[in-house]
Amino acid sequence: MKGMKAQRSNTATRLRRHCAVLFGVSESDMLQADIRREKLRGRIGWVDNGQGGGSYSSVDVEILHKNYSGSYNFETAFLNPILMWVSTYLFERPEFVN
Repeated sequence: MKGMKAQRSNTATRLRRHCAVLFGVSESDMLQADIRREKLRGRIGWVDNGQGGGSYSSVDVEILHKNYSGSYNFETAFLNPILMWVSTYLFERPEFVN
């Protein structure tokens, strides 16, 4: 478990460093938590409950699907080009790891 936590932390750090590029937002958008939340929450599965709160869906997530249609589709899941970019450039190219 300790190793898995370390790997998750390392991956999160790598993604944060390249988040603006991955999501097509400006670097300045990534500096403040409220702006990040507003710009990205819908793309990463936030479902508003209509009462000022909500939760994250683990399956109805735009970032997981190619040509997202608003709900989980097993035929398009895990085919989003952004995910392919993450796999190729962040995990296989050493210059992006640090």
